[in-house]
Order: sequence, then structure tokens, then C-alpha cells
Amino acid sequence: MLIEQTGWIPKKIANGGHGKIMSFRTRLQTFVESRQKIQIWYGMGCHNTVTGRVLGVDHDHIDVESYSHENDGQIHVRRILVPLHLVLHIDITSSEMIEEEELARNDEDKQANKFLSSLSSIVDLPDTPKGYSVKVLSQLNSSHSDHFSRLTLGPSGTYFACDGSVWFIDQGGHLIEYARIRGNSTISGLRFDSRGVLYVATIQGTIYRIDPSKSGRVLAHLASGQNNKETFLADLAIGPQEEIYVANCPSANGGIFRVEADGEYRTLTSGPQQGTQGLLLDQDGSLWGLEHATGTIVKRSLTGTVLTRIVIAEPQAFDFADGFDGNLAMDSLGRLYLTAGRAGTVMRVTREGSAEAFLSGLVNPTGIAFGADGGLLVLEAGRSRVLKVAALDKADRTTSARALS
Repeated sequence: MLIEQTGWIPKKIANGGHGKIMSFRTRLQTFVESRQKIQIWYGMGCHNTVTGRVLGVDHDHIDVESYSHENDGQIHVRRILVPLHLVLHIDITSSEMIEEEELARNDEDKQANKFLSSLSSIVDLPDTPKGYSVKVLSQLNSSHSDHFSRLTLGPSGTYFACDGSVWFIDQGGHLIEYARIRGNSTISGLRFDSRGVLYVATIQGTIYRIDPSKSGRVLAHLASGQNNKETFLADLAIGPQEEIYVANCPSANGGIFRVEADGEYRTLTSGPQQGTQGLLLDQDGSLWGLEHATGTIVKRSLTGTVLTRIVIAEPQAFDFADGFDGNLAMDSLGRLYLTAGRAGTVMRVTREGSAEAFLSGLVNPTGIAFGADGGLLVLEAGRSRVLKVAALDKADRTTSARALS
């Protein structure tokens, strides 16, 4: 490190002290490369502070990404240009983000990207579906294997959740942290709408709305104990009027909430054995959910009326991953796919209602989605990786899958 842990004071330009200011910029550049979070005191006559990551340094300014969580629950990510000549002090310890966990994440991110050379290899699964290939899209860090949950398609590619962060996988398989929820939140559901707005549900009962600029707000709090009902959110889906449907996981008194665009919400369905893990809104406007206590897929209208019930497997097949199981996806032929973590399987349900094991030999799959090219993406938490399942026949590949929000 080029700085001391207690902070450091940049030396001012004085009488041609060009060498000193170059050293100052060099130090700042190390923050850019390491994605270090720092706190900067700056000003003239009065002192201002900004805390965040250094994105870049030019001749006159430090470009800082500042993150704040307001008392009203709103999340703000801002870009601030701090003039170099006004910088008084920089500290890397009193800024609340320099935590061992934060530094470890950076190291783990680098380690994950070291595995990219092997990503083109075909995965050796004992029961690869006939007519399909299975490859690794991205290798994740194994130390977080118990925390990977949910997978969705969004702007530019694939996104998944790990604890309180949303990660983006670029075309090369590299991992980029897209957004983070402050505090001890654990993300259990995420979806993008057609405008690139991200909706995030946490197991603690909070729903966030984060726009493409990463400025966010709390849409609703569904606190535990609401109307004497336990709340453990497990997934979400976005309706045609920007309403949000949220799965409530507890078997004793679970169900589905409907949350309006203004944050008002009501219970769509609830009761014993109706604890719901995965949710999906199909192209026909029907809401699908997995009731894990009975191993049953339920199709409902948006008013809550039950249209279809299909028993998929024994309940134990979905009893895994702290309620993150049973993620749903649907292809353009109306076939439904869902993760069965305990069984290590991705199940497929035909339009006629018959269920089969589509992909076996997995270890705790917790997320599933269709990519823009029709490939089925599977978040295999137990092996810390994202798989891509593609039809080998080109004609089948263009008609077999379609991404749904």
C-alpha cells in the first residue's frame, strides 16, 4: 500500500512541485485499480466530505461514485467530481465501507475471473438432455456457494443475486457488481421491467425499486408479523400495470402479495400449505407459483383465482437453499422450467401438464432464466457457476426459448 491506514494528506503544488503532485495522482490511481472505497475531505473555508469508490483521476478532478442510504429508505448513487486542488485529506479507515468483507469481495472477484480460460468447455453431466449442450457461462467464487440465489435477464445480459448484492455477468463471463442493498439484507427475488428498472425483494420483507442510474427507493415494507402473518419473501414478478407480485415463503401462512406502483399492497392469496417460492408471469397474463409444501405448481389469474394445479415432485425435492428454490422460467412453446435444489434437478412441465427431469446431476440449482439467444441459464449454487443450456439444432434453438420478464 502507498498510504498509511490512518489516512494521508496530499501535498500541495508549490514552487514547481510537479513531482509531488504526480505521486499524489499515482496513489489515487491505485484506488481506481483496486476499486478502493475512501473518504475525501475537501473545500476552501469550509470542509466537505464524500465517501465512495474512485472511478478515475484526470488532470484536475477525482471522479468518485458516492453511495448513500437515506433515512426515508431511499438509495442514492451519485457521481461527484472533486477538484484536486481542494483536497485536504483522504482516509481509508473511517469511511464505513472499508470492511474485511468488502476487501474480500474484491479479492474473490479477481479470483473468479481467473477461471475464465476454461469456460468454453462442455460440462460433464451424467444426464445431459439429448440434443442439447451444457457449458459454463461464468465460474463464481466457491466461498459464496451457499448465498447465490435467483437469476434473471436484464439490460445487456445476465444478473444474479448474492446476499445483498446484484451481480452482472458480461459476455466474457466476467463478474461486475451492479447494485448493493445496504445493511444485512438478503436478496431473494429480482426482475427488470421493460425500461431497465430493477425490482428487488429481500427475505426481510422489503421491496426496492432501482432505476438504470442506480438511484433507488423502497417501494414497500412487508414487515414480519403483518396481520399476524409471517413474512419471508422468496421471489417476485412484474405485472402489466407495473404492479409487483411477491411470493411469501412460509408454509404455515404463506402466499402471494400484490404491490401497486405507489407501494400499497394487499394479500392476493394466503393460508396454510400456500407458502410460495418461485413466481412467473407468462405471456398470457397468468401467474405461476411453486407451493413448496406440496410440491405443486399453481397457475392463477391476476385476481388470485386458481386455474391449474400440477403436482411436480415430492416436497422434499424443493426443501433446500433457505427458500430460494423453485425459480421458474418458460419457453416460447409454453413449457415451464423450475429448479429443484434438493433433487439437484431442473424440472420441465409440458403444456399438457406432464413433468419430467430436464437437467439432472446438478448441485443446488437456485436460479433459472432464458437468455436473449434462447439459451437456458441455470445458477448452480452448489458448484458456484452459471450454466448455459443450448439446443444443438439451430431451428429448435430459435423456437425453443424466449426471455420473459
